[in-house]
Amino acid sequence: MRSSRPAAAGRHAAWMEHIVEQLDLLDSPAPRPAHHWLINPRAAFENWRRSMPHSDGFLYAERSVRQHCAMWRRFVDYLVLHELDLRSVQSDRIAQFLDSLSAKDGRPAEDSTRRRYLKLLGETFEHLKKAGIRRGGNPCAVLLKYYRPAPDRSPVALASQEDDTFVRMVLATPPRFWRDYRDQAMMVLIIGSGLYTAEIVGLQLDQIRLAAEPPYIDIPAHGKVPERKAPIVPFAREPLQRWLDVRKTLPLAGETTVFVSGKGGRMLPATLYRKVQAVLKANGAALHPRGGFGPQVLRNSFLMRQLAKDKPVEVVQQWAGHVETKSTLRFRRLIVNPGGIEAE
Repeated sequence: MRSSRPAAAGRHAAWMEHIVEQLDLLDSPAPRPAHHWLINPRAAFENWRRSMPHSDGFLYAERSVRQHCAMWRRFVDYLVLHELDLRSVQSDRIAQFLDSLSAKDGRPAEDSTRRRYLKLLGETFEHLKKAGIRRGGNPCAVLLKYYRPAPDRSPVALASQEDDTFVRMVLATPPRFWRDYRDQAMMVLIIGSGLYTAEIVGLQLDQIRLAAEPPYIDIPAHGKVPERKAPIVPFAREPLQRWLDVRKTLPLAGETTVFVSGKGGRMLPATLYRKVQAVLKANGAALHPRGGFGPQVLRNSFLMRQLAKDKPVEVVQQWAGHVETKSTLRFRRLIVNPGGIEAE
């Protein structure tokens, strides 16, 4: 009995070649919009995404369009590989696609990544349904309960107007040893400039611009955080200058890290965490941090204070190093009573 496998393999190869040809028809005359999705789904998606406003009523930024197109191409490649049709693919195969996603290092994708893909596919299939390409319901709708977003947690921060209390506590005791000068400058600089923990422990002498008007810190890009200039607000300037003067008297053998450890090198993040925690948990402190006791509380309190002072959101976003404006806007709902330390 002759095997049907060669014939099946031939049909599969021919089908794949036909689909690839369809996907590469970038220079062909523009067909009717609905038909275009079937002939060239990649180009159709890009054209649609560039012309479709997002929830705020504006067109997507070029960066977002490129990212969405890359995500869509990944899904189309999955359809081609598994011989699936855009008009009839169902939720079970979309779930398999989401579960097959992996990061660049080969590990399974984060849940947040799967949710972003599902949101994008859901919007796209809703459009295809309205355009008459899909019949029936949106295949992504049933998946939402399985790929449910994590609860939107409020940013950890000090309660309203407690940032000034924190600064008074830190500066209340006159420093006696060089570590006291360091710790005071370090902690008020976080709440006075909004730096991340890694930025504080890795801060270099040549990043500080105390002589500028107004003073600021040069923060190089790292990870997803873009390069930026962070302000040094008035209450943090004198403690920082005092520490820099004391630091010059220490035998550091060319060490350029600003906040050195007892051994003369870079401080560990855990050390910074313990020092901030000790102040936040001090008996009689009357501080009520929301959600934590680490340096992130101080950074977030800086951002809240700036928004409470009616600083433009785009300015605070730049100071914070946020890639997206929505990350900055999360802090608005925690603002109860504007006030506290002067931002200028």
